Amino acid sequence: MFYDGFAFGRTESAIEVSGQRRDLAPSIKEPDACRALVEWTNIMETWADHIPGNPGDLWEWLLEQPTERLTDLLAFVTAANLNAVRAKHDHSRERLQQAEQIAVAVNLDMRQFWTPEAVFLSRLSKAQIAEVMQEAGCSKDAIKAVGKAPKAEAVAQAETALQGKTWLPALLRAQHDDEADDAEAMAIAAE
Repeated sequence: MFYDGFAFGRTESAIEVSGQRRDLAPSIKEPDACRALVEWTNIMETWADHIPGNPGDLWEWLLEQPTERLTDLLAFVTAANLNAVRAKHDHSRERLQQAEQIAVAVNLDMRQFWTPEAVFLSRLSKAQIAEVMQEAGCSKDAIKAVGKAPKAEAVAQAETALQGKTWLPALLRAQHDDEADDAEAMAIAAE
């Protein structure tokens, strides 16, 4: 996770645990606008500042750390190597089910890290923006106004209308969130 290059290749260790370091920034149109990615990068940099620069010193450093810090480091490295990405034609049902179980176990809620802002909305058609607003529970008047406005204005209006809403795109929704939303909708309908 933290070492690469020539120095790492020369370090001999009896422990051969490794992970992959994936850079998500190239997959995101505007990475600086992605709060989750910015936070992730900050966490990575904080760990990199604490871990010894020489891979040969890592084991001694690890032995000196309290259990709580080692557990936090293990959680970070595990998270960095967790693949919960749903590809277009993904047949990895078991992997995705395990990822969902982990999301439930750690109480992952992407609503803490993502909101429908202009960067996202500008990539949608006005019809798709209206769908987002409807799903999020925006007023019919706001949705109608977005439909009549020019695209740039529609994006700005939608962003304002969506502030404070907890809408997520389907790919960011956890299965357990959808189930909770369905149960809540059924309870409201029953009243």
